[in-house]
Amino acid sequence: PDDIVDTYGADTLRIYEMFMGPFTDAIAWKTSSLIGARRFLERAWRLQETLATEANADVERVLNQTIKKVGEDIENFKFNTAISQMMIFVNVAEEKGLTKEQYQAFITVLAPFAPHIADEIWHELGNTTSVNIVAWPKYDESKLLADTVTLAVQVNGKARAEITLPRDASQADAEKAAKEAAAKWLEGKEPSRVIFVANRLVNLVLAN
Repeated sequence: PDDIVDTYGADTLRIYEMFMGPFTDAIAWKTSSLIGARRFLERAWRLQETLATEANADVERVLNQTIKKVGEDIENFKFNTAISQMMIFVNVAEEKGLTKEQYQAFITVLAPFAPHIADEIWHELGNTTSVNIVAWPKYDESKLLADTVTLAVQVNGKARAEITLPRDASQADAEKAAKEAAAKWLEGKEPSRVIFVANRLVNLVLAN
């Protein structure tokens, strides 16, 4: 792999090999696909330019999801899905911005996959030790789920609208919001039956 390392870097090679697919599968090598792994690492590097003073709730949620999933995926040799989750985090962090503390936690998670660039970023953030000897971050169970959810609103089984409510909202609150959102399809009629699936959908059934 010396030519690949000289051109793209050892971390890019590592990321690409782990991202190719399930660890147990035989997968064809494609040198041109290395650029995707390289770009991911470049984006992870550039997150230094988006550091914020206050933590964004969406970034915090996805960070905790990432710590949990990557840790579990490493144990189960699911390296490709671990990298997919880290890519999701980078997408959200680029859009929303992240704090230094959030960035450091992410770099700790990235380190087993890309130890060289992770250590460089770690030192750029002012640390003097190596990121590769730092303890794995702990995730907060209470921050894994969003505070709000989007529910589909159906009328006689056909999707008509969507409503956003606090997670685990009551059926009464969901019904009220659903009726308002689907008012033009109800045409002033009161549903004869309501099918409610918490955090997923409200189906307003009109009598024939």
